[in-house]
Amino acid sequence: MIFLLRLAALAAALIFLRWLGRWLWGILFAPAGAPRIVNQGALQRDPVCGIFVDAMVSIRTEQDGAVVYFCSERCRDAYRAAPPLEVPRTG
Repeated sequence: MIFLLRLAALAAALIFLRWLGRWLWGILFAPAGAPRIVNQGALQRDPVCGIFVDAMVSIRTEQDGAVVYFCSERCRDAYRAAPPLEVPRTG
């Protein structure tokens, strides 16, 4: 039983160290121009799929003077094909 507990603790420590290494590698050696993982802007809701996206790294378009944010080009194209009657307000 003690052997299994020690094995589980070792596995948890290895998983944590792997996560920590990937996190540090992403911070220290990210390619130039790559979006950072940290939240740099305010979160905005994608009107098509409903998920929240970072305003600084999202795909955006302007409609009737309001900026609309999207998670992907597919959501942007779906929005352009059939825009809603009311434009979502940001702010």
